[in-house]
Amino acid sequence: MNDEPNQTAALLAEQLRDAVAELAQSVNTLLESQASVATLETALESHDILRDQLTTFSQDDSAIAALERIELFITHQAGDHYRLVHEEFDEQQHNHFMALFARQLLALDGVGPATARQLYEQGVYTPDQFFALTPKELSQLSLPPASLARLIPLHAHPPHADT
Repeated sequence: MNDEPNQTAALLAEQLRDAVAELAQSVNTLLESQASVATLETALESHDILRDQLTTFSQDDSAIAALERIELFITHQAGDHYRLVHEEFDEQQHNHFMALFARQLLALDGVGPATARQLYEQGVYTPDQFFALTPKELSQLSLPPASLARLIPLHAHPPHADT
């Protein structure tokens, strides 16, 4: 009798339970107290581990959609925290923060770390927020002319959601 498939399934289930528990604990910490970079990093790392596991072992669209909403929550918490503390960051801390929490903005064509940082400072943390801006709102953001010159055409031709 071969118990290996059952043992593998049990191990995967245990790993998923652990990942869910870790993510829940991180999100609860964010909900109950002032965010810190360490708490935000832990929450995002827990999210990514769980997303990777679910993507690999399950095709549950509702679970993936829930994780996308959790990632948005983490991103917004990170953005709000960044706006409070960014003046205290050195360049390395800025770069680290942007690499972790601005990854959705950085995935947009023409948005690099400096532009993502500028958008974060203006309260724009996600592509959805960026594309929800009216052209007038975009032009009124306090951004350098070179950044606006890259962002205006991007804003005018958003990527399709189904691609």
